[in-house]
Amino acid sequence: MDELCDFLRSRNVSEETIQHLEKDKIDSSVILLMTDEQLKEYLPSYGDRLAVLGFCRQKGNNSVSRKSKLFERLRAKISRNRSDGHEHQSEQEPPRNAQKNVRKVEIGWMHFREGKFLQVRTKKGGGTRKISISKNCKKSELIEKAVDLFFPGQKNAEGSITDFVVDVTDFQEHSLDEQITVGQLYEQTKLPLLRFYLTTKKKDISIDTQPVNSSGTAAQDFENMEQTSSSTHHNPSTTLVEAEVPNTVDVIYVESSNALLDISSNDVSLLYPNADMNDLSSVQEFEGAVSVDVLEDSGTVTFSTGHVSVMDSVSLDDTLPLSLPSYGSVHSLSHLDMLQEPIAQRQRTKKIVVLHRGQILKELISHFCDENVMLEDISIQVVLPDGRLEKAVDAGGVLRDVLSEFWQDFYEQCTLGNDFKVPYLRHDFGQQQWESIGRIIAFGWQKEKYLPIKIAPVILEQAALGCIKSSLVDSFLRFVTESDRMVFETCRSDFEGVDQEELLEVMDLYSCRRVPTGDNFKQLLEELAHQKLIQEPAFVIEQWSNVLAALRSELEGITAAYENLQPTLRKVMRSVIYPSTMNDQQKQTGKYLSSYLRESDTQHLSLFLRFCTGSDLFLGKSITVSFTQMQGLQRRPVAHTCGCYLELPINYDNYPDFRHEMNKVLESSVWIMDIV
Repeated sequence: MDELCDFLRSRNVSEETIQHLEKDKIDSSVILLMTDEQLKEYLPSYGDRLAVLGFCRQKGNNSVSRKSKLFERLRAKISRNRSDGHEHQSEQEPPRNAQKNVRKVEIGWMHFREGKFLQVRTKKGGGTRKISISKNCKKSELIEKAVDLFFPGQKNAEGSITDFVVDVTDFQEHSLDEQITVGQLYEQTKLPLLRFYLTTKKKDISIDTQPVNSSGTAAQDFENMEQTSSSTHHNPSTTLVEAEVPNTVDVIYVESSNALLDISSNDVSLLYPNADMNDLSSVQEFEGAVSVDVLEDSGTVTFSTGHVSVMDSVSLDDTLPLSLPSYGSVHSLSHLDMLQEPIAQRQRTKKIVVLHRGQILKELISHFCDENVMLEDISIQVVLPDGRLEKAVDAGGVLRDVLSEFWQDFYEQCTLGNDFKVPYLRHDFGQQQWESIGRIIAFGWQKEKYLPIKIAPVILEQAALGCIKSSLVDSFLRFVTESDRMVFETCRSDFEGVDQEELLEVMDLYSCRRVPTGDNFKQLLEELAHQKLIQEPAFVIEQWSNVLAALRSELEGITAAYENLQPTLRKVMRSVIYPSTMNDQQKQTGKYLSSYLRESDTQHLSLFLRFCTGSDLFLGKSITVSFTQMQGLQRRPVAHTCGCYLELPINYDNYPDFRHEMNKVLESSVWIMDIV
């Protein structure tokens, strides 16, 4: 009451009013229970009434009061629980859900695309549905109910249910046992609500059954194959994908294409040896320069040529059909003569490897984990970030561009160092991954004479030759930062002239355990170089040597190869070839290009080479220049990396305009191969 009176006095309320409140014993708790009309008898001013109510509420909500109220509620709740505890079920009594014969479950829909099963969203007819089913319901009944949900009338936007191979998986995406019931699953998992997925994958359909060779028709060939395939047995070690198809004979015939893969004039056929390939039923007949637009998913497409015997009894001359099992059972061509022949006698397998822009590092390493990849004739197809295929045929340019992107990503994500890089040990890269990178080094060298010249040469020498031929210290000085290099160079020439405090700081950065002096500095530098360039990446060098040792004779002169691959103005200028006859405008544009190259640093020379040839290194390719009449918004340089052609518009008013436009193109890093 005293606090309330003091508060009223602070608001200049009359003493008569305060005495009136004291006389009637009106304190804070009473005021909170009064109506506005009742309080108006004591405090005529509306502002005073609001202020007093706020003061009283604040006093009632202090921390002590709140805590006491909370404790009171807690005590009341505990007492209630104790009093009616005898009404609860005993521990041995099963919960009510366990006594029900019907349980609720969730069912979703996953469709096979992009090399894996992806959940279909609600707006596309999928989503998650809740239904009540019997606890005795098994897999077959779940499939029926799921099909009714997602394929009303046996059809939806994806097609008829008869076009798909269907299955039901649990919440871990494992196929359900045919005999297990929903009730048993609830008992095993102890989950409050089970979720199942209807999985669908399109069946392979017949593409073409035309004659493929002069010795007979396709139907005759496959009649023989069908007879022999009935005696085949499943072999899980086969390298061919097992596909479920209807009980009809299907085959994909592909005409040869010099433009795509330089295959012989005989027909070839497609194999799909990677389970990553998605929904092969979308593949249509390929003619001439095989339509790459149908390859929407990552994986590999394999072309095989030459004589192949199927089960040692069927000869298909120059064609190899897709494995054709009967519906409902699985067969494989595991006993192909090609797989039984020695490696040296086998025909080289032609593969199209589909990669995604921005994922080249991860996907190429994954593909080259297979040690037999070096026996394959590989071509590259690249998918853009928006899911469209680049309209480019790999006649060398696409491969060079992929190698350039791979090694740029590798330098950034897997190495340390300045001018020269050293592989960095990552916990997610083991023996398999580093061996795969070694195969990529060998593959790039064998195909295009491409080497990752930012890797310290002593590392490749140790891996390929088993010894170091170039200067270890020189490589180390290009590995360290520019400021550290200046300190080391000063110490080599004038040890007394270097700042000793700065020298000790730098030596400590490289874990030096001895005090440098003028007498021991040279030895310390060699020891630090050996530690950073040989000892620390020793595991990587060991894995690379398993692959590169076979190329010892070819990589004998790694230092010379590094020198030849390094882009220089002299090399690039000599590689540019102009038309034999040019008019004045063409000559002027040619001068603009020469001026631009002379002004370019090493980085821009590398960008120019990659734009024109696909490779950021100088591979000895000649760049043929031609001229176009493009004007306005269409005016831009255009390059053809496979043939190393550069098309330049001639409608430039001055050199700064040419330089600005060329820099914009080279520095954009958004180059799309859209010319076949």
